[in-house]
Amino acid sequence: MIKKKTPVTGKTAVAPPPAMKAPAVKTAAKTITPSEKQLKAWEHAMQLFTQRKFTDACSDFREAAQGPASHIADKARSYLQICERQSTTPKLDLKTAEDHFNYGVSCLNARDVEAASKHLERALALAPKGDHILYTLALCRGISGDGDGACENLKRAISLDPRNRILARQDPEFTALVPQFPGLRSLLGNDGY
Repeated sequence: MIKKKTPVTGKTAVAPPPAMKAPAVKTAAKTITPSEKQLKAWEHAMQLFTQRKFTDACSDFREAAQGPASHIADKARSYLQICERQSTTPKLDLKTAEDHFNYGVSCLNARDVEAASKHLERALALAPKGDHILYTLALCRGISGDGDGACENLKRAISLDPRNRILARQDPEFTALVPQFPGLRSLLGNDGY
């Protein structure tokens, strides 16, 4: 700091320090190595993969599969295959009531209740007296929280084949629904739940 006496007051004042020059910054662009590029593609692809954005992740996995690090390239190829399988939906050719019923059951097992309901309804439209379809549709309705729909469909299934009442009493999935829906309890005749 530089001290100077001011002519007006005669007091010593502190002058600001002289402006310092900033050091020269080199702005040379950093080149990205193929290994770094591969790693960035891998990391981005994995982010997309965990977000279940399989179609978007494919291009990054392809890029990572072309990189120089073989362990990353091998993993990228494996994940690419998974993404390609997940992003392509197979075309279903469901024609009969049994086709729709079987597909509806697989959807219900996967707890895709909306798709299960759609295919079970289609199966029922094709085979209105299918007691097994009504039974499964009753279960689907119950799982989705529709107690009235569950009761209505199970009642119809029992009217077509009384053995459905015994099956429902022994079915663990219906057993789990009975406490939630009093109509099912009375329909199955099990008040001891």
